[in-house]
Amino acid sequence: MNYTVYKMNRLDNNCLPTNIDILIFFSTLEERSWNIIEYLHSKGKLPKQVLALNLDDGEKSPNFEATYFQDIEFQISNIGTDLSADLMPCLRNIHSCIKERNTIGIDISVMPTPIFMQILHFLSKRHCDKKIIIYYTEPEHYNLDNLFDFNALEGEIDIKAISGFEGKTAQKNNLQRMIFYILGFEMNYLNKLIPQQINPDGIVPINGFPSYFPKYKDISMINNNVNYNEMDIRMVFSSANNPFETYNQMNFLKNQHKDYCIDIIPAGTKPMALGACLFALKNGNNDIRILFPFPSAYKNQHSIGKGTIWEYIID
Repeated sequence: MNYTVYKMNRLDNNCLPTNIDILIFFSTLEERSWNIIEYLHSKGKLPKQVLALNLDDGEKSPNFEATYFQDIEFQISNIGTDLSADLMPCLRNIHSCIKERNTIGIDISVMPTPIFMQILHFLSKRHCDKKIIIYYTEPEHYNLDNLFDFNALEGEIDIKAISGFEGKTAQKNNLQRMIFYILGFEMNYLNKLIPQQINPDGIVPINGFPSYFPKYKDISMINNNVNYNEMDIRMVFSSANNPFETYNQMNFLKNQHKDYCIDIIPAGTKPMALGACLFALKNGNNDIRILFPFPSAYKNQHSIGKGTIWEYIID
């Protein structure tokens, strides 16, 4: 995979999507979950084969057989609710589905970050000849209670590496460690856990700006409850919907911290997390580790409504 040149498209009536051979998406009851399927179907671009990753959480799942996409072959791969568990059964299903395909579409709109990162890591190692198209539908609104409260992570939180992104040299205690922290909305959780579980030598907060809506940039700063100016920490920014800008920002920051191992905590938007994933894959994972605040319980409905659809072309 080569990420030095990138293409991203805003999918609307003036821009047709790229042809794909198979679509992989994450099935939930959230509106954004099926949005890309409905859009591709409306444009005559939905492939005949669709793989639905389904969180096996006991909640009611969509009835795939009863959908109005009667000409589409739906396959289902169930995933356990422990997001830190071995994903190999799912990856084997993906391998079986795509081995004869050339262009793979993956919708990450509601797909948990650890899952789509492991899928991309798997594809980069086992199917590097495939062309990958990533889709992302922006939310109309996030589920914010009382304006600021947002709790996607429930129960005990354990910050640990995502499988495939353990960063071998980053585990050496005698090396300095820098965290690139992509800010999310979570209330105080991570700022309390980062010093306890990681004890970094420095932190670079990366906030999504421009954000989907202006208030989201400020809410993420308020919820993280840190005055970075007083701590002499310089905040940097990257567009909330542009993974390649996040990739470039991290590449720039890495060049400024050449003597550090890099830990990345992608707690912000999915496109920014995608940029972090591409950055780690490009740099070989040797001194870069991607950490995630794995919860004991995962809420799979984080947003309301659906907004702009983005297409990211990964060559």
